[in-house]
Amino acid sequence: MKYREKLLELIFDDNALIEYIEAQPLLDQADIMREFKELANKNSVNINEILEDFDQFDKRIDLFEDAILDEKLAEANLIMAQEELDKKMLEMDEVVAGVRGYVMDCIVNNEENAEAMKELAEKLMQSEKDDGIFDPTNWSRIL
Repeated sequence: MKYREKLLELIFDDNALIEYIEAQPLLDQADIMREFKELANKNSVNINEILEDFDQFDKRIDLFEDAILDEKLAEANLIMAQEELDKKMLEMDEVVAGVRGYVMDCIVNNEENAEAMKELAEKLMQSEKDDGIFDPTNWSRIL
């Protein structure tokens, strides 16, 4: 009974009890409420005076706990999705750098497709400028 002392101190002060519970980490709140119920039953406190619908208390605690766990799962899924997005963005950056390198190699080496690559390079640079990501050092070999 991790919260017993504090609960006994606050058991008859509705506002302080609620403030105490709300101040605790979400995952601890359901345990605190279960411990509160157990203490109240052991001490023959008339809980119906403290909480309305006490007969539904266990069900509500379970629903509350499920909601917290669902939120934590959603947060974890969001973090994993962001990490996956970051990974894909890095992969895209590598591909873009590879294409840029290929285009510049064709131009610098005066390959058969050098003229077409010059046109492509101009379009790519303009696209980067339009997107606000143009960095002339990336294109220094042909600028």
